[in-house]
Amino acid sequence: MTLGEITKQMEENGRTKEEKIRILRKNRAQLLEEIHGKQQLLDQLDYMLYEMKK
Repeated sequence: MTLGEITKQMEENGRTKEEKIRILRKNRAQLLEEIHGKQQLLDQLDYMLYEMKK
């Protein structure tokens, strides 16, 4: 999801401040989960490189 899509979702009619906060927190959590997954993959690749250099 892009920042524009998130902003558009927040600006839909009738969104309360609490709903907007919930949307932001949900998207933040999803992004953080993606980052952690990518970090694990990077760590595995680094380990493979380390092993090959031995």
